[in-house]
Amino acid sequence: MTTLQAIVLGVIQGLTEFLPVSSSGHLALAQMIMGVEPSVTFALGVHVGTALAVLALYGRDVWGIVAGFFRGMAYRDGSARVALCLVITSIPAAIVGLAAGDVVEAAFSSPMFVAVGLLISGAVLWVTGGRAVSASGRSAKGRVTSRTITYSHALGVGVAQAIAVFPGVSRSGMTISGALGLGFERTFAAGYSFIASLPVILGAVVLWPVSNPDALASLHLPSLAAGAVASFVSGIAAMLVLRSVVQHGKLRRFSYYLWAVGLAVILWETRGLWL
Repeated sequence: MTTLQAIVLGVIQGLTEFLPVSSSGHLALAQMIMGVEPSVTFALGVHVGTALAVLALYGRDVWGIVAGFFRGMAYRDGSARVALCLVITSIPAAIVGLAAGDVVEAAFSSPMFVAVGLLISGAVLWVTGGRAVSASGRSAKGRVTSRTITYSHALGVGVAQAIAVFPGVSRSGMTISGALGLGFERTFAAGYSFIASLPVILGAVVLWPVSNPDALASLHLPSLAAGAVASFVSGIAAMLVLRSVVQHGKLRRFSYYLWAVGLAVILWETRGLWL
């Protein structure tokens, strides 16, 4: 993999990690089109860039959650609830990742698997987006916020996130859709989705080299670094765009893109045109 290829893939990762169009699916497809061997290790490397992008925009919120956790543990005043909710949200994806790791890795090399995931993501955004629009006229009273989120809400978002372990299924799309479906306030739904990516990404980054000690040896580290920087910059831009999209209830528009790409990949694959 050249440095230029790594930068292009990093930009794709950063944009699609937070826009509800599936970063894993787009990264896998881009690697196939560019003739680059799909690599889970490289994917995790550029995910580090997007994790840093979350910290750049939500660092104060993350610090508040961490501080609240320790304060809540010490004084039992409920300050730890959001931190514990994020832990609960992360558990389903961790279970699926550990139990189906080989299947997930194999799926990265399957255009048809990615295409189906894209179609599923589009359908979820269409259904949830419609519900969000129909509910937009309702009073904000009763909406789930950082003050009212419960562990059951967190588990619901976690189940949605676990489905997105497979390539083609959008993590941000599934988590935001799940949050909106559970009654989250729109701005909180977007922020919670972004911050919820941190435990999953950092956990995978730590565990993958441990279980695959030779994984880093096959990578060109300068290219990986370039890809991570590109994903960091594009990730910040994507989060800013998606926050506005969620606030204005326009998530449904991404369904058309996901369906178009998914169907294009299926047609390309079935006609034997894949390179």
